[in-house]
Amino acid sequence: MEQNLFGNKQILVTGASGLVGAHLVMHLAREGCNVTAFVRNESSKQKAYALFTLYNFTHTDTITWQFGDITNYIDVYEAMKHIDYVFHCAGFVSFNTADYQTLYDINAIGTKHIVDAALERGVTKLCHVSSVAALGKSKTSDSIDESCEFDITKHTGAYHLTKYCGEMEVWRGIAEGLDAVIVNPSVIIGAGDWNSSSSALFGTVAKGMKYYTTGSTGYISVHDVVQCMIALMQADISGQRYILSAQTIDFRTLFTAIAHSLGVAPPSKPIKPWQLQLVARILQMVTRKPKITTHTAQTAFSHSHYDNTKITETLHYSFRDVLGEIERIGGVYIGKNTI
Repeated sequence: MEQNLFGNKQILVTGASGLVGAHLVMHLAREGCNVTAFVRNESSKQKAYALFTLYNFTHTDTITWQFGDITNYIDVYEAMKHIDYVFHCAGFVSFNTADYQTLYDINAIGTKHIVDAALERGVTKLCHVSSVAALGKSKTSDSIDESCEFDITKHTGAYHLTKYCGEMEVWRGIAEGLDAVIVNPSVIIGAGDWNSSSSALFGTVAKGMKYYTTGSTGYISVHDVVQCMIALMQADISGQRYILSAQTIDFRTLFTAIAHSLGVAPPSKPIKPWQLQLVARILQMVTRKPKITTHTAQTAFSHSHYDNTKITETLHYSFRDVLGEIERIGGVYIGKNTI
């Protein structure tokens, strides 16, 4: 890509300490863009710098750090002063019903604040990072595409519902005149804090995993997510949503690939649905925030394929091989590879 992707325009990235946000900030800063990184506090900023360290990235002179709370409208409005482009990457992921209020405050109310401030400030364009969790199921096919509308009567998961509500705020902003695009990534694979977000897949496997489930879902490299977002913001496109998913992988293949990349034993024993549901119910009785919930136990055996035709045809884009990305990332964690 060319230097100075957005010229002298000012760019705001929310959630700049997260997996997508930190990678996006790093990519934009490397290209010489004027980036304001919106994070909660100094601790969040240092989390982003920890990711930068993995990449030996030190060119941070074009990054301006802005502290604030996405759930506080004044903070969001102040951060958007003189901003031309907004990448809204901030979000909270949890499948525990105990976290519903936090999920709603960040994913729904936080996005409402972004949209309202963008309209009031007159920003040029917004890119909102939603999720495939905000999509519905196809009535005629096993494949899910952008036309699959979320059915609120069939979704009880707090994360799914709040991501859907957040996306509705963006559609409302578009109806009010905001230029915006929405991306719906599947599970994002990338190097980062392996105790949080989807990077926790590596941390979990590293601790030892004996059992596997028989489900499957879509995966995509964080680098593909970032590049697609930037390309969509540069294109003359608004009022569209795009699924970002490179390939469908079954869970046993995924965890085996992660295990091999880390040099640990892969899972070798299948677990049955009723067994995992029993574990989930026991955990819900003994802890307020169980690592396995009845919802995640159910999805562990489901099969979801996400159709990426729309984004590949729009951008003429070819995705990275996810299993190859896993091998490279695992090598970074154990010190065999550099990024």
